[in-house]
Amino acid sequence: MHKLNPQTRAGDRNGKSDSAARSSDAPKRRAPKARNSKSSSPGYRRSAALFARNFLKHPKMLGSLIPSSRFLIGRVLSQVDWEKAQVIVEYGPGVGTFTAQILKRMRSDATLLVFETNCDFVQYLRDSFRDPRLHVIHGSAADVDLLLRRLQREHADYVLSGIPFSTMPEEVRDSILRTTHSVLRPDGAFLVYQFSRAVLPYLQRIFGHVYRDFELLNIMPAQVFYCRRNGEPVGEKRNGVSASHSSDVCPDCRQPVSRF
Repeated sequence: MHKLNPQTRAGDRNGKSDSAARSSDAPKRRAPKARNSKSSSPGYRRSAALFARNFLKHPKMLGSLIPSSRFLIGRVLSQVDWEKAQVIVEYGPGVGTFTAQILKRMRSDATLLVFETNCDFVQYLRDSFRDPRLHVIHGSAADVDLLLRRLQREHADYVLSGIPFSTMPEEVRDSILRTTHSVLRPDGAFLVYQFSRAVLPYLQRIFGHVYRDFELLNIMPAQVFYCRRNGEPVGEKRNGVSASHSSDVCPDCRQPVSRF
C-alpha cells in the first residue's frame, strides 16, 4: 500500500516560519507557475477521451471508464524480472498505459506483443509508439501461440492481461487461458488485473495455485492475480494472499482480426 506521509516544516509549527518573521519591506517573490501535469497534457487528454468514448460503446469489453492508475501499473509490473524477460505479451492494451511502462523497463533486445481487438485502440497504439520492439496485433489473445511462432518466438516469459474474463463467452475465456498456459516458459508468469474475483476459479482450474493481491489506489480498486505455469509463487506476495474482448472480428469495423 502506498502511504503519503505529509511532513510538517519545523518553522511552521509555531505559526509563522522564520522567513515570515523577517522585515515586511523585503520584496515578495511570485510563486513559481505549476508545471503542466500529466492529466493536463494534450496526449493524456486525447487518450483518456478515446478510452472513455470506447467504454461507453463497449462497457463489457473495457470494464472501466478510465485507464489504469500508476499505482496499479507499478504493483503489477513489480513482479517482472526485467533483466531476464525477453518476450512479454499484453492482452487488451487499450491506449497503452501499461504498454508505455513496459517499454520503458524492458531490455533493448526484448520483444513486446500486444493483442487488441478494438480498431480505434490499434490505430492509436500504432500512431503513438514508434518502437521496433513493439508488435501491435489487431487480433484475439486466443491466437497468441500462432503469432509467437510467426515471430519465431516459441515461448513468453510474461503475459499480462486486463481483459474482463468474466464477461466473455466461456469457450473464448477457456481458449485464451489454456493457450496462455501453453505459451509460457516453464517458469513463466501470467499477471492478471481485474475489478472482481470472478476470474479466480478459472485461473485455478488451469494454473493450480493462484496468488492474489489488491490495489486500492485505482478507479475502480483492482484485484490482481499472479500465477506461474509451474504453479510456484510469483515474486513476493507483499500484501497478497494465496488463493467479449477476444473475438474473431473487430467490434467496431466488423473486420476479421489476427493480423499485424
